[in-house]
Amino acid sequence: MIMSHILKMYYGIDVDINENGYFQYQGKLYYFAYLKNVQEFLNVYHYYRYLMHQCHLTGFQLVKNHNQDIISQNCALFIYQSASFDYPLYLQNILLPMPLPKIKVTDIKERWIQKIDCVREKVREYAYSFKHDQDIISLIYYYCGIAENSINVLNEILSIDSKATLSLSLALIHTIDNHVYELLNPCMYCISTRPRQIVYLLRSHLLSYEDIQKLLENQYYDVYEMIYLYARVLYPSHFFDEILCSKLSSSDVENYYLYLDEERQMYEEMMKIVSFYVRLPKISWINGENMV
Repeated sequence: MIMSHILKMYYGIDVDINENGYFQYQGKLYYFAYLKNVQEFLNVYHYYRYLMHQCHLTGFQLVKNHNQDIISQNCALFIYQSASFDYPLYLQNILLPMPLPKIKVTDIKERWIQKIDCVREKVREYAYSFKHDQDIISLIYYYCGIAENSINVLNEILSIDSKATLSLSLALIHTIDNHVYELLNPCMYCISTRPRQIVYLLRSHLLSYEDIQKLLENQYYDVYEMIYLYARVLYPSHFFDEILCSKLSSSDVENYYLYLDEERQMYEEMMKIVSFYVRLPKISWINGENMV
């Protein structure tokens, strides 16, 4: 059953929904989403509501259906309450560690390696394709190389402590456009690490390098988080996710190539910032050394 039919059947709202899930109805902004894992989302939503309270916002609230349920065939409807948005206050609260068991760095490393292996398998699908597919192959090899560098950075943490762990907080699932309502959408979040949130805000152009320097000066981050921050900068989860979901169009591929120089600058700038606090492994092509 398509989303618009579920919306009409359970909520009595008869509108067309575009692919991003947002729509206007009776002068209000709504968001309708399919939830892959309902319990996981409800866990995130619990912490999201606390975040909104701390930021003096309502944000997105769940809407009950005709049966007074908040979930309809694994779908949920939200209504957005627009309000004055204090971004520094949001930043201060979103980056506070949550009272949850920490995540092991070894678990992160294992997941990253598995994803790299899955992406390399994708090369076979493009082996005998047209030119834009050859461009994808080159990108896959390039980003797999970057990902191997990120694994080396993780190994730096594990060389200090093989049982190292990281605190958890709310973090964006992926980069977003510069819209307040998108930043405040609970479906854009997961429970992950503070460095992940910093990197996605940076990639979304919602944090500058100067902002990150101030964050690291004014908030406490332990050695493992500092090193992991740089590993997270390098790890190309945005590209890997699109490859594994077969979502890359020829225009997307072109955009990745156009973004390479800016991304390289990000690697260099973030290495300078993080290296002020912790020792990072040398990466020759980022440190400005010639590669042989």
